[in-house]
Amino acid sequence: MNHAKNTSTKPAAWKVSLATMVAAGTVFTQAACVGGPATPKASASECPVHVNEDSATLRIAYLGSPLQDLYVYDQGYLDACLPNVDVQWARYPTGQDIVQGFAAQSVDVGGLGSTPAAKALSSPLDLDVLVPRVNTIVGSTEALVAKNAKSIKDLKGKKIAVPFSSTSHYSLLKALEDAGLDPSRDVTITNISPDKLPAAWSSPDIEAAYVWDPTLQTLKEHGGHVVLTSEDVAKLGAPTFNVTMVSRPWAEKHAGVLDTWLKLQDYVTTKAADADPGYVEAVSIQSGMKVEDGQRQVTGQEYIPGNRQPEELESLGHALYDTADFLSQQSEVSGAHEEKKYVDATTQWPFYRDTFAKKSADQKSDDKR
Repeated sequence: MNHAKNTSTKPAAWKVSLATMVAAGTVFTQAACVGGPATPKASASECPVHVNEDSATLRIAYLGSPLQDLYVYDQGYLDACLPNVDVQWARYPTGQDIVQGFAAQSVDVGGLGSTPAAKALSSPLDLDVLVPRVNTIVGSTEALVAKNAKSIKDLKGKKIAVPFSSTSHYSLLKALEDAGLDPSRDVTITNISPDKLPAAWSSPDIEAAYVWDPTLQTLKEHGGHVVLTSEDVAKLGAPTFNVTMVSRPWAEKHAGVLDTWLKLQDYVTTKAADADPGYVEAVSIQSGMKVEDGQRQVTGQEYIPGNRQPEELESLGHALYDTADFLSQQSEVSGAHEEKKYVDATTQWPFYRDTFAKKSADQKSDDKR
């Protein structure tokens, strides 16, 4: 039996924008990433779900935030649950970099925000991907922090840093719009990735930044105070999400492997939702955060269990369309498709629909006895 190998790749960084390369017909072969998880994983734990003996290669892209995928890595669950799968982990600085990985056909499964997922499904990218799971609804773990400004209106005429094409970017644009500020005229928005933001924060030119943990915590420790959070922006009618995105061709070829991944996500989500101390410690260490900071990150999001996935996935499809439509108005994408395309991307994978339809039918049968 061949045991899974958890490795990471370090392809070269991109030189030009993804949209430019797609428009030019460039063939993608690599995508920027920053290596594997922060620390080695533990020895393989006992598989908490059914062991899948399928053979495959599974290339996982993830961000550095302490989310469910890091606990799956830390506990060695894929070694135990997918013993014949060659598993490769790669950490990327932003969701847009993960989208580049999908475009380069170097990523099979990725955890990223809803904004880059919406862009992946929109023109000019139009990637052949599915979004089969809502991992979290973003809350206080993403925020706009400023050095001196007390309100978003105080940022008029100032420079704001944000990773472009991210959930933070989308939330910033919506917050500016709600405050009556024109993002193209009233402020200067500069694209800085989370891994480079701490160094850039010392520049007197930058007054504020919208970003997620662990970078958010670093900025707060160096003079930044929270102006508003993504939870506040959600109340304005613009929620953002952390989601799982997969290559459709890979998923159709390795359906059982994907379903095992989703089962593990459901199992780990129960620990995340309860802020289990072992979970908090593990994901904090893997993301390079202090445990107390990781605790705030874990409790600052809403986790979606398996039985809520069918409903939330349909809602996500509509939210992805709304996001794409707004980004089109901001010239961030060249065009949003019909709403059905986004809803199909979130609802076509049958795992949750079939699983919970069966459970509902079994429950009704038991009730009749």
